[in-house]
Amino acid sequence: MRRILTITETEFLSLIRTKAFIIGILLVPVLMVVFIAFMNYAEEHVDTTERAVAVIDDTGVLYDHLAHKADEHNREAGTGDSQTAPHLLLRRVDPGGRARDELAVELSEEIKARRLFAFVEIPATIIEAGPDEATYQFYAQTSSARPVIEWLEDAMNTALAEVRFTTAGIDQALVKRLTAQPSLTRFGLVERGPDGTAVPAKEVDDLERMGVPMFVLVLMFMSVMTGAMHLLNAILEEKMGKISEVLLGSVTPVELLSGKLLGVVAVSILLTLVYLAGGIYALVSFGRPDLIDPALIGWFLVYMVCAALMFGAIFLAIGSACSDLKDSQSMVQPAMMLIILAYLASFVVLQAPESGLSVGLSMFPTITPFAMMLRLTMPPGPPIWQVLLSVVILMASTAAVIWAAGRIFRVGLLMQGKPPRR
Repeated sequence: MRRILTITETEFLSLIRTKAFIIGILLVPVLMVVFIAFMNYAEEHVDTTERAVAVIDDTGVLYDHLAHKADEHNREAGTGDSQTAPHLLLRRVDPGGRARDELAVELSEEIKARRLFAFVEIPATIIEAGPDEATYQFYAQTSSARPVIEWLEDAMNTALAEVRFTTAGIDQALVKRLTAQPSLTRFGLVERGPDGTAVPAKEVDDLERMGVPMFVLVLMFMSVMTGAMHLLNAILEEKMGKISEVLLGSVTPVELLSGKLLGVVAVSILLTLVYLAGGIYALVSFGRPDLIDPALIGWFLVYMVCAALMFGAIFLAIGSACSDLKDSQSMVQPAMMLIILAYLASFVVLQAPESGLSVGLSMFPTITPFAMMLRLTMPPGPPIWQVLLSVVILMASTAAVIWAAGRIFRVGLLMQGKPPRR
């Protein structure tokens, strides 16, 4: 046991004392903030160019409504640095007795010459047409027309409703009042207080609904990846430098494997505690200490330790079975896919944490740490029997993976120039 602890200490100190590890701990939160800020900015400013759209209005009445909607859209989109959407410049097109095909070709040539972005053809029968017959045509050359299409669909629906109500002699002010849409505010459940009175429900905000689950997901991914990649690189360097042969003169392969795994788990725990401390500080600063759940932190450490051991053993086995970096690059891809699959499957859980698929994913060993932690962060949370069952399955799977990795590690560590055989 003393030898295992010595290897654990050496592995732990060799990683945390590096400048790259210290810089990484400080840099990752900064990069995450910059990334989120950039994504928010890009989402609002991805397309702010002017879009000239020609409208062939055979009804003779819809164009004015669309032009009014376009002016409203342009004002809401803003100007200059505060602009968040493309400005729409509508232009009425009068066929003037020209053949419709010739007019379409002419407008298409303007689009190719970039004097026009798209054109719309509205048939005269659209106002009186039934639900299955009302249709109009949109022509564009680029696939980036989605914002214009979404605006056009909404504006056309509103314009058609206004014209149809006006034709029917119904007051527009009355229509707007009767069709006004209320806003939705999300709340939790109403609880009964110690004195027997009802405690008002707490409003659910985006920080509680998505912020905490996404923080947990990213932290789990970072903790697993940091340890696994370090183990792969470390064992390859030792094997290629013949250091592993020297080490095996003093310790057994099982002791070496155990020491390295425990060392990386210690690093993952340190990394987790640092970021958890930062997250707790951020919640307190935002005035939301109610989101800090000690039980949730405890479950996170349990799942994170199991995940670090499981994936660490997989990457150690891969490293011991490879003779050089080229071999490892090919063999590490399936293992990386397991982690990426677990990360992507977590977004299914975010959509419906109580669905049968989410429950099944949270019981699949390589996905369990990610999926079950997300379910724990999202009220009402999974039943305790599902949590305990997932822990049992995860621990049993982790033990099996470590046992299999130990077999591969023992044979492959001293193999050079060829893969190990059974």
